[in-house]
Amino acid sequence: MERLYQNDCRALSSALETIYSTMSIEEFPDGVLSAVRKILSCNTICYNEITLPDSMTVWVTEPAGALPSPPLREAFMRNFTEHPVLVHSARTGDGSSYRISDFLSQRQFHDLALYSEYYKKSGVEYQLLTAISLSPGQMMGVALDRDCADFSENERLSLDLLRPHLVQAYRNVQSIDLMKRVIEGRGRKLLMVGRSGQVRLVNDDIWRLITRFFDVSRSLSSLPDLLNRWINRQRSRFSDELDVPTPSTPLVISKGNRRLSAYFLWGGKSATEDMLLLEEEPVELASELLVDSELTRREVEILSWLSRGKTNTEIGLALSISPRTVKKHLEHIYSKLQVHRRGAAVARSYHL
Repeated sequence: MERLYQNDCRALSSALETIYSTMSIEEFPDGVLSAVRKILSCNTICYNEITLPDSMTVWVTEPAGALPSPPLREAFMRNFTEHPVLVHSARTGDGSSYRISDFLSQRQFHDLALYSEYYKKSGVEYQLLTAISLSPGQMMGVALDRDCADFSENERLSLDLLRPHLVQAYRNVQSIDLMKRVIEGRGRKLLMVGRSGQVRLVNDDIWRLITRFFDVSRSLSSLPDLLNRWINRQRSRFSDELDVPTPSTPLVISKGNRRLSAYFLWGGKSATEDMLLLEEEPVELASELLVDSELTRREVEILSWLSRGKTNTEIGLALSISPRTVKKHLEHIYSKLQVHRRGAAVARSYHL
């Protein structure tokens, strides 16, 4: 049985400190690469997020200069379904770390189009990879590359020990990102939803928001059926601790010129409650719909900011003009749209 030695444990401890100090989605890939580099030596490390069947949404390397050129990345995406570790992970849900050599001999590897079009040109002969399911059809992969020596069983053990912490750290930054949006944004509400259906931290503002988008009367004890069913589906995705469902795909309800997005934040396996973030925002104005109104480009910009609930001062700061100039533009907008109030101008723009 493989085991870690004292130096290995020190390196793993340092890697954990690095990964858990990551505080945002944007920093997460670089934090992962830095953490992995502390426990394993290799030529390059790649962090990828892949949306099946054929889209790479994130591709980060360490060192940064090793990022493949666009033609090489296209070659990988053309042939990545030949990758034995990715195929195995997607088919079985097995989250263990594997080497390419665990599935293919060196000759079989060299016979792949994936090798001839991508790995050979990248100078890669050996790879150790761990793949994590983010959601159905979306995977995160961390791959370590070498050109002259394969990875050992002990090195694979080190990556396997780090893997569940990558999962937890990913969950952490997803939750932190949503919490920041609650603090920094307007029109966002947070409430607690018990596993047995009860709700907490629900004030009158939240209930007014819910009743605007759902055909229900005000209640102090339960959420609308549609929202409850969606929450239960989100919870069911966390039945396997090795899965990392992402809350990036919200439930979206549109009504008139407003839109409500609901984000689910899982509280953890042993928790009795989860969090729900409700975010209200205006539907984006389509500038092509404003042609008939003869609004200028600047007036369209101001109307767009107006639909987000911004004051004249806030609009002026966003567009680097004075509040007095904003007011003058609004007078022209009111005249062209034949209205007299801010809310009426926004409402009128959605019916052009």
